[in-house]
Amino acid sequence: GPFATMILADMGASVIKIERPGTGDDSRAYGPFQGSESAYFMNINRNKKSLCLDLKNKQGKEVFLNLVRQSDVLVENFRPGTMGKMGLGYDFLEKLNPRLIFVSISGFGNDGPYSQRAAYDIIVQAMSGLMSITGEAGGEPTRVGVSSGDLVAALYAVIGTLMALRHREKTGEGQWVDIAMLDCQVSFLENAVSRFLISGVDPVPIGNRHPSIVPFESFSTRDSMLVVAVGNDELWK
Repeated sequence: GPFATMILADMGASVIKIERPGTGDDSRAYGPFQGSESAYFMNINRNKKSLCLDLKNKQGKEVFLNLVRQSDVLVENFRPGTMGKMGLGYDFLEKLNPRLIFVSISGFGNDGPYSQRAAYDIIVQAMSGLMSITGEAGGEPTRVGVSSGDLVAALYAVIGTLMALRHREKTGEGQWVDIAMLDCQVSFLENAVSRFLISGVDPVPIGNRHPSIVPFESFSTRDSMLVVAVGNDELWK
């Protein structure tokens, strides 16, 4: 949720972030800190406005519904079903604003056997198989150094939002965009899946080498590390 709206805000969208009263968003407690403020929070919430609302409170809910009436897009990343339990599910909100694009981001999507399970970045990095192909040869499965599980889902959420906006331009209809972090991460495994399907051999970590192209890797030198990336024979020459 926060990464998708960060991208949209960077592109010029007017974003209002809804936070819980008292504590605010969880990421306000993530370091590093600039004085008393979280630099982590400031980074992913740049260009946004913030509003504290208790969605279980009648007055808070009315403020929220008034925002829905005049908004183009709603992005939420609660566990599936949470918005519905509060009486704020898509079935209700689309009647309030038929042009609304309702974007849900969750670990495993709004249906399926894992839909009610919580998920964080490292969970989907592990379950997708990404960690099993990352790291030094012979090493342990390794998390990618950025929050790939969150970021890839955010990109798909933005793509889905933009496609839904384009559809709305043509039809006048909003829609529900359902993003599953695990689906998105699996789709980013690139050629690891095709290599497995063809060979039947599980891909393993190979450090900085490329599984199909040589030389396309890093080499240690006396003073530093040298990276050579040669995509074809003409570049090698």
